[in-house]
Amino acid sequence: METSMRMPDLATTGSPMKVVRLLAAAGDDIARGQPILEVETDKATMEVESTISGQLVGLLVREGDEVLAGAPIATFSTDSAAGPEEVSSPPIAPVAIAPASPIPRPATVSHAGAGRTSFFARNRDRKAIPAPADGRDSLPLSLAERVVARRMQEIKSTVPHFYVQSSADAGRMVARRNSSEGPKPAWDAFFVIAAARALREHPRFAHRFAGDRLEPHGENAVGVAVDHEGELFTIRVEDPGGKDLDRVSEEIRSQVERIRSGDQKARQPSPASMTVSNLGGSRVESFAAIVNAPEASILAVGTIAAAAVVEKGRVVVQDRVNLTLSVDHRVASGRAAAAFLGSIVRELESF
Repeated sequence: METSMRMPDLATTGSPMKVVRLLAAAGDDIARGQPILEVETDKATMEVESTISGQLVGLLVREGDEVLAGAPIATFSTDSAAGPEEVSSPPIAPVAIAPASPIPRPATVSHAGAGRTSFFARNRDRKAIPAPADGRDSLPLSLAERVVARRMQEIKSTVPHFYVQSSADAGRMVARRNSSEGPKPAWDAFFVIAAARALREHPRFAHRFAGDRLEPHGENAVGVAVDHEGELFTIRVEDPGGKDLDRVSEEIRSQVERIRSGDQKARQPSPASMTVSNLGGSRVESFAAIVNAPEASILAVGTIAAAAVVEKGRVVVQDRVNLTLSVDHRVASGRAAAAFLGSIVRELESF
């Protein structure tokens, strides 16, 4: 007998899941628990395991399709004598689909220029969006980009931000990096260590807002924002304030390489007490970042550049870096944020 398997709700938010890789083909003998698809959800990329043991008649989705929970994704030929646990999917809320056929196929909606089809059970009757009047093509957002857009809008709308700015003498950091006999330390490592040491002095910033109280968050780990091929990730460095510069640098580079290589575990978000976002490599002088809630703050780092400053009544040239600390005002006041940023500056100038 033939049995249909439906997509489990891996996203848990009702949003579609994008099929990124097929892990099985028609004719394969599949055991219950064996991965058959790899999908991208609003949180991470993960494998979809078969809930059925039998021969795979066919997958009902293709790479690039966007699938809602409850939609049929595969058909199996099973032994009719097998127990119900092996031949049936767990009960899932019904989803409207196209009229039944010998092998049910998901309803599809064409995407101009995509070369593939994808289905949206809840949006089948949605009218096509007209092209802009000036003839220019719209730019579709990937699932990851839509998730980031939604999350940033939610954070900026619900978290009361304020910003404090300062700059630091980067001369010691430049000298320390240039004098390294081995691989030069990653620039991010300096700012991660300085932030971690400042968190010890100002533990309030290692908490998150929780209604009528502040709760510890992130275990004094510091995150680093990473942009890879247009997608945003945050890596976590455990207790960097207790490690030397070379070790923190190695950990950052190792985790970035894992993200670039497609390691899904490395791409999953991990809690940190705060995040460092560095656009210095893009020659940005200064910017203000959006707090990575539920964290209480994020440090935005600009490029290191020569600047004229007055020191003891005379003008000198220094390598300096601009810093902007974005803060959740529910967690800390302006005075507390100024003291926290001052501690970060002091730590940076002490390398």
